[in-house]
Amino acid sequence: MRIVRERVPAVVATLAGVVLALPSVVAPTWRLTTLDSERGVILFDQQDWSWGRSRVLGAGGSVVQDLPNAFGLVVLLILLAASAAGALAWLLTPAGWASVVAPVTSAALLGRLATTVSERHGATVRDDVHGLAATGATTIVGALESLAALALVVAVALMVASVTGVRMPSAWVTRLRALAAGGPDERDPGDPGDPGDLQEHVRATTRRAGATITSRPAGEHLDAPAVDLGDEERR
Repeated sequence: MRIVRERVPAVVATLAGVVLALPSVVAPTWRLTTLDSERGVILFDQQDWSWGRSRVLGAGGSVVQDLPNAFGLVVLLILLAASAAGALAWLLTPAGWASVVAPVTSAALLGRLATTVSERHGATVRDDVHGLAATGATTIVGALESLAALALVVAVALMVASVTGVRMPSAWVTRLRALAAGGPDERDPGDPGDPGDLQEHVRATTRRAGATITSRPAGEHLDAPAVDLGDEERR
């Protein structure tokens, strides 16, 4: 068992998406608050979970309604676990089945999160009811879920590129590895980089070849003995 280094970015993105989506299991992602415009009192506070649970709190925080969705919760937990397991299996084994399972499970979780995120951000709130003021907003957990969907978009794209044989340019890979390691930017030994670094690249290449580059002192050609031209040569 060994780690396939080329798959690390996609696996990291998948695991980041899973971790960012975990809080939505226990906390609501959307809140709809209804106020009495005249008295400024909260009449209802509706809290919605992305997997289908809905809870309504009345004045004073009392629970007016709590509607769970056990099936939706189980589906979300299975997708989270399958995505993490599929990504780790794809990282640790070069088996062909892992190259299929990892993108499929990650894409399934992405589809689930993309649906809930789009429904949440596209929801409209009617706030023109006489005497009432309604405000709807995404919670912090909902924002994390949106970030999880973005991370999974990156993960699925990298997985598909890897499975289909599409590779990133070597300069990009080298730079990403250097940034991930927290070290200076590294270039491929055969890549001179920017034009300003061409001279240094030539020197380094020459040193690897066992040769040396020496520069002659300025004005050395003027220190040679003078040459006297004869009459025939002046003509």
